[in-house]
Amino acid sequence: MEQTGMSRRQFLRAVTTATAAGVAAGAGVALGAEKAFTRPWNKWSERVDWEQVPFTLRNIRRPEDAVDSWPVDKVVRSGCSFCPVACWHLVQVKNGRVVNVYGDPANPVQADTENSVDGALCAKGRTGIIQLLYNKYRITRPLKRVGPKPSMEFEPISWKQAYEEIAKKILEIRDTDGPHAIAGKTTDRVSRDGGPPMFRFLHMLGSPNPTHEGYICNDAGWMAINWVFGGPGGQTNGWGWDPLTQSYDLGDSKFILWVGSNDAETHPVLHGWMRRRKHAIKSTWVVVDPRYTATAFEADLWLPIKPGTDMALAYGMIHYIVNNDLYDKGFVSQWVEGFDELKKFVNDKGYSPEWAAPITGIPAETIKKVAHAYATTKPAAIITNAGINHHVNAVDTERVFCFLVAITGNLGIPGGGMVALHNSGAGLSLPGIEPKTDVDKKWLEENAFKKPGLPPQPDYFYRAVLEGKPYPIKAVFMHGNPVVQNSDAKRAEEAYKQLFVVYMGLFPEEIAHYADYVLPTTTFYEMDHVHRRLDRGIMFRHKVVNPIGEAKNEMLIYAELAQTMAKFDTKLSKQYWTENFPTWWGTDKRRLWNEVAAKNGGAWTGGISADRMEMMHDQKGEAGAFAKKTVLLRAPCPPNDHPVTQVLKPEQRAPDGGHPGTSVLYADADWWKGLFDGARFPDNKKRFGVDKVIIYHPKHDEELQKLGHRSLPEFYTSPETMDGLPTLEYLDEFVPMAWGWWNSPAGNLVHKVKIGVQPDLKLREQYPIQLTTGRPSTVHFHTITHWAWSLVQITGDRYCQIHPNLAKRLGVKTGDRVKIETPRDAIEAVALVWDGIQENTVFVPMTFGDKQKVHEDVGRKTWPALNRIIAHYYDNLSGQNEYKCQLCRITKV
Repeated sequence: MEQTGMSRRQFLRAVTTATAAGVAAGAGVALGAEKAFTRPWNKWSERVDWEQVPFTLRNIRRPEDAVDSWPVDKVVRSGCSFCPVACWHLVQVKNGRVVNVYGDPANPVQADTENSVDGALCAKGRTGIIQLLYNKYRITRPLKRVGPKPSMEFEPISWKQAYEEIAKKILEIRDTDGPHAIAGKTTDRVSRDGGPPMFRFLHMLGSPNPTHEGYICNDAGWMAINWVFGGPGGQTNGWGWDPLTQSYDLGDSKFILWVGSNDAETHPVLHGWMRRRKHAIKSTWVVVDPRYTATAFEADLWLPIKPGTDMALAYGMIHYIVNNDLYDKGFVSQWVEGFDELKKFVNDKGYSPEWAAPITGIPAETIKKVAHAYATTKPAAIITNAGINHHVNAVDTERVFCFLVAITGNLGIPGGGMVALHNSGAGLSLPGIEPKTDVDKKWLEENAFKKPGLPPQPDYFYRAVLEGKPYPIKAVFMHGNPVVQNSDAKRAEEAYKQLFVVYMGLFPEEIAHYADYVLPTTTFYEMDHVHRRLDRGIMFRHKVVNPIGEAKNEMLIYAELAQTMAKFDTKLSKQYWTENFPTWWGTDKRRLWNEVAAKNGGAWTGGISADRMEMMHDQKGEAGAFAKKTVLLRAPCPPNDHPVTQVLKPEQRAPDGGHPGTSVLYADADWWKGLFDGARFPDNKKRFGVDKVIIYHPKHDEELQKLGHRSLPEFYTSPETMDGLPTLEYLDEFVPMAWGWWNSPAGNLVHKVKIGVQPDLKLREQYPIQLTTGRPSTVHFHTITHWAWSLVQITGDRYCQIHPNLAKRLGVKTGDRVKIETPRDAIEAVALVWDGIQENTVFVPMTFGDKQKVHEDVGRKTWPALNRIIAHYYDNLSGQNEYKCQLCRITKV
C-alpha cells in the first residue's frame, strides 16, 4: 500500500494504543457493568429493567442454536434503522420480549457463504437496539414540565392531557404571532414515515418552518447532483445485483475515489461487501481524508488532505484531465453543457495540480497520478459523505466533483457515477392538504405561508430567537438532540430556555432538559416501519414487540394531535384536521404504504408498496458470495402500468413480474429515458432532467449570482483554516434560497454571501491548530447509541487525535488530558498520539453529551458537547453546517 508515513503495522499499533488509552481513561470498568444499575428509580418515568439477553451469558453463533437449546416463541423478520445500510434482522421473541437478534443471511450484502459471513451485523445492530429497547432510562409516558429549565423536573400526564395542552398553546401562538412563529425539526432515521407527519402538521398550520436531519447531515450532495444532472436522487448508482443492467453496479467499479467518507466505520456491513467485491474484481481505491481511517486501511492510496480543501483537489484533477485530452470527448460532445467554459475557467484561474498542491497538502505529482487513473479507468465512481458536506462550500465542492464525473463519461453506467452519502429521496408520498370548507380556504389564503421560512436548518432556530432575524419564533417540535448537534451549543441552550419546546424521543437527552412537554416514541422494533438504504432502496419491516409503556410512533402522535386540534381550532374546520390527517395512518402502516404511498408515488415510487417490499424480502435466490437476487426495491420504481415497466425483458423484472427498482440513473436506455414525463423529461427521450449535464449555463449562473455564487465556482473554503485561505462573508441581507430546495410553498431565506474574501488572520494567530470532527467509532450513531451500555463500554471516552510532531510541540503524550479551545468555549478530551493524521490537524469526535447517564453507570465520565466550541457557519446553497473546519488551540490539562 502506498501512503504517507504509516505502515499497516504502525496502524495496528496505533489502534492498540487507542484502545489502551480508552481503557485507561475509563479505569474500573468491568464486563459485569449491568450490576451497577441499582440507583433509585427516576420519579418522572416508569421503571423498565435492563434486559439480560442470552448472548450476554453464552456464545450462540446461529439462530437455530438458540432455538434448539433455549426455545423461543417466534422469530420476526425486521431490521435496523441506526444507519442507512438498513440491515435485515431475525429477531427472537420469548414471552413477548426480544431475547436475541441475528443478521438475516437472505440479504446478500450481509451474507457471503464462501467467506463464512452468515448474516453480518455491526455492534449497534447486534446489541445496541435491545439495550435501547429495554433500558431503565426509557421515557415511557408523556411528561409535563413542573420545574425550571434546564432540568428533568416533570410530572407524568395522560396523552389526552398532553395533546390538549399542546394544541391550545400552539393555536395561541399561531393566532397571536402567526404560523411562521412555529417551527420543527424532524428525522426519518427510524422510519421513512417518521419525518413527513411533522412536515404535514406544520404545513396544515400554515408554517413555513419545518426542517429535517438532512441539513445537518448530507443534503448538499443530493442538491448538487440534482442541480448538475437535473435530478432525481442523491446517488446516481447503487449496490448489489441490478436486474436492469445485469451487473452489481458499484460492486463492479474498477476505480473508486472515496472523498471525505469513512465508510468502513459509518456503514460497516455494507463496506464489508464492497471490500469483498474490491478483491473479487481487483478494483483500485483511493481515499481522500485528513485521517488514516479504517477505510484508508483498505485503500491502494491514501491522500491526507487538509480539511476543507477538497474543491482545490477536484479542480487540480480537472485541469490535468482537460489539458491532457483525457476527457471523454464523445460523452462531452453529446451530453455536457459548458465544457469549453470549464476548460477556460481552470486555465484562466491557474487551477493546476501545482496550484492545488500547497492548498491541499498533496503533492502535484500525486494529484496528476490520481487524475490519470480516474480518467482512464472505467467504470470509475466518486463516493462522498460528511467530509465534503459539513463545510460552507459543500454544494459547490460536490458540484465540482460532479463535473469530474461528467467530463470522464462515468455517468449512467454500472459501477460509475457520483454517490453522495447518505440522504436519499426515497420516502413516503402523501396526498396534498385540502381545505374542506370555504372558511378553510379563506383563512389559508389570508394567513398560511405569508412569510418565507428561516434558513432551512435547525441551528437557525436559536439564532432566530436570540437575534430576531429574519424574524423570531416562539415554539418548536423537536426530534433528535439539537443541544448536542447544533453548532455554538451554548447559544442554543440559551434560546431553548425561551422557546415552547415539544420533544419527542426515547431518553432524557440534553434537549429534554429544555422541553415543556416530552412525548415518548418507539424504537424500530416496536412498530411496522419502512427504512431506506444508501442507494434509494426502501424496505418494509415487521413490528417485533408491543411498545414499552405508552410510547407511540411519530405518525400516530401527529395524527392524534391533529384530531385534538379539531376540537379547539376556531379558524379551521374540524374536517380540515380530521380528514387531512386520519389516525389510521399511524395504526396501520401496511395499509399506509400499500394504499397511500404507492398511489401518490407516481413514476418515482408508485411501484413500491408494503406488499411488494415484503415480497422482495422473501425471495430465495442463488447462493454464494455475490448472490444474484432481487432483495429490495429502489426509487425510481414505477408501477406495473407505466410504459417503462412494459418494455422490460423477463430477466430485468422483479420476481413478481413488476419493476425491480432502478440502481443506475441516467443510463442511455429506454428503461431510463422513458421513466419521467411532463416538465422533467418532456419528450421522453432525455437522459437528464435538463437538456444536457450543466457545468455552465448563463441562466444557471444568473440564478446563483443572486446568492453570491457562480455557475463555475471560484475556490473558497471555511472562514477558519490553518493557511488563511479565501473564504466567504455573510452579508446582512436575506435572499430566497435557490432551486426550489425549500421546506414549504413559501420557500426559505438564506444569507447572501460574498465569495473570495480574506479570513480574519488574527484569529489564526490566537488559534493556530486546525480542528476537524466526525464519529468516534463504528459503535456510535449520533447521541442515541450513548444510551446502550455495551456500546459505551467499547467507546465511552472522547479522544483527541494528534500527530506526533504536534504532540511533541505541545508536550503531550497518549493518555494525557488536553483542553481544546476556540473563541466559543473550551472542552476536554484524552490525547491519542499517532501519525495517521494531517500534522497540524487534530480530530475530536462528536456525539458526546453531558447528560448521557449511562457513561457514569458503567464507570466512565460524561463529556460536554463538542459543538459548544463550533461556530455557526453554513452553506447558503444547502443549509449545511460547517463542522469540519474550525481553528483551535490545545493545552495539556
